[in-house]
Amino acid sequence: MKISPDEIIFFQIPIKILGKSLNLDINMTLVGTWLIMLFLFFFFRHITKNFNSNFEMTRLQNMVEVIVKFLRDQIESMMKRKADDFVPLIGSLFIFILVCNWSSLIPIPFYVDGGLEWYMPPTSSVSTTAGLSIVVMSSVIVYGMATQGVFGYFKRFFEPIFILFPLNMLSEISSAVSLAIRLYGNIMSGGLLASILFILAPLVLPGLINIYGLLAGTIQPYIFSILAMVYISAGMGDPSESEMEELMKLQAGRI
Repeated sequence: MKISPDEIIFFQIPIKILGKSLNLDINMTLVGTWLIMLFLFFFFRHITKNFNSNFEMTRLQNMVEVIVKFLRDQIESMMKRKADDFVPLIGSLFIFILVCNWSSLIPIPFYVDGGLEWYMPPTSSVSTTAGLSIVVMSSVIVYGMATQGVFGYFKRFFEPIFILFPLNMLSEISSAVSLAIRLYGNIMSGGLLASILFILAPLVLPGLINIYGLLAGTIQPYIFSILAMVYISAGMGDPSESEMEELMKLQAGRI
């Protein structure tokens, strides 16, 4: 039984790096990631091409606006800043992880090397979750430097006293690792549990397995997005009075 889509290799591409011959594995993680990205690209391209500001909106437009409003409210509530600068990043993370997780509910068979393998979502690979974690921690640095400057951002690693620099750095690295492992562990273990239960009771548990997968697949992207907001907000420091006033005026204008 495969526990990671990295183990399911469709074919290999020979490459040379610094004179050394290596094989680039085209595995299920890569294939699944690109398929989901293409799906999201064409899906949102289709539902946004007819966007309008009239009262008559399509169901898809209503759905997108509900998701965007939900994300904006969460960002402003958690980060105490305008959501405009963060919706593209947090929204992309949330939707990508959500679709990846929900895609595991679709039983898609593959024949690899003469054997039958079943589709596994990219988020059940630690390489995918590590990549998402790197995106978040890189965003922490970028947003932190943009608001506090280079000196102001790195100064926090020497607070309250400079000898705590190694511990503060270790805490930052630990946050990145835990962010990746938390998502990977939950999705991988959920898929493994579902596979075991399906083998033990294939006629009784499929419905319960799908409900569990749908619930876990929805909660995990929300938790990942919340943690991303917490880390980015911590890297940016406390919002200024002008930012708070601007946010309050923005929220008052919506009422």
